[in-house]
Amino acid sequence: MSTVLHHEVHGQPGKLELVLLHGWGLHSGVWKPLLPLLTPHFRVTCVDLPGFGRSPATISYAAFFDAVLPLVPARALWVGWSLGGLLALEMAARHPERVQALSLIAATPCFLQRDDWRPAMALTVFEDFVASLQESPLLTLESFLSLQCKGSASMRSDIRFLHEVVEQGPNLATATLLNGLQLLERGDLRTKFAALRQPVQFLLGEKDVLVPASLQVSLKVLRAGTDIVVIPQAAHVPFLSHPQRCADELLRFAGALK
Repeated sequence: MSTVLHHEVHGQPGKLELVLLHGWGLHSGVWKPLLPLLTPHFRVTCVDLPGFGRSPATISYAAFFDAVLPLVPARALWVGWSLGGLLALEMAARHPERVQALSLIAATPCFLQRDDWRPAMALTVFEDFVASLQESPLLTLESFLSLQCKGSASMRSDIRFLHEVVEQGPNLATATLLNGLQLLERGDLRTKFAALRQPVQFLLGEKDVLVPASLQVSLKVLRAGTDIVVIPQAAHVPFLSHPQRCADELLRFAGALK
C-alpha cells in the first residue's frame, strides 16, 4: 500500500514556485480552471491531501507535514483553499524556511466560533453537519458542494464543476471525510498566525457562507499588515467564479516578494 502523497507539477522550472492545497471533500483537480492562468508565471505543485484524490488515507494529518516535504520545492509560496489553508498555515509555522509566503483562499485560522471568535461557523451547525455526514455521506457531500457556491455570480456552473471533480476521483471513505472535519473542529491557529513572519494574503468571497468576509476585521486585529482582498460576488470557491481576479491577486502578491 502506498505511503506517498500524490502530487503533480505544472509549468516550467525557473519560475516562482507555488504549492497548492485543496479543500475538504475534493482533490487537486479542483485547480484545473486556475492552472492555465498560473503556469505562465509560476511553477505549480498540486498535492492531494490524505485520503483525497490519489493520496492514500494511510497518511495521517499528523504525518502530513513531514510526508509532503520531499515532494515540494525547497522554498515556495503556499496557496491553501479552505481546509488546505489551515494546513498551509500550520506548515508555515512548523517549517518557516520552506514557506516563503502564504496565500489563503476562503480560509481562516479558526473555522469554528469561540467565545472570543465570532466570524466563523457556529458549533451547533457544525455538529449537525457531522451527524448528517455519518447518516448519509453522499447526500451530505453533495449538499456541501452546493453550499460552497451559494451566492456566487456563477453558482450553477461552479456547482456542476465541483460535482465533476468529485466524480473524477475515487469514492471517498466516510472516515476520510470525518478526519478532515475533525481537523477543522480542533484547529485554532490564531496564535500561530499572529506570530508568522512571512507575508500573508487572504482572498475572501463577499458571499461566502462558510468563511464570512467579515473575518477581515478580526484578521487585521490579529496581524496588522495582512494583505486581505474581498472579491465581490464570490462565494467559498472564488477561484472558480473569478479565476482571473484570483490569479491577478496572486501575481500582485507574489511580485512584492521579489
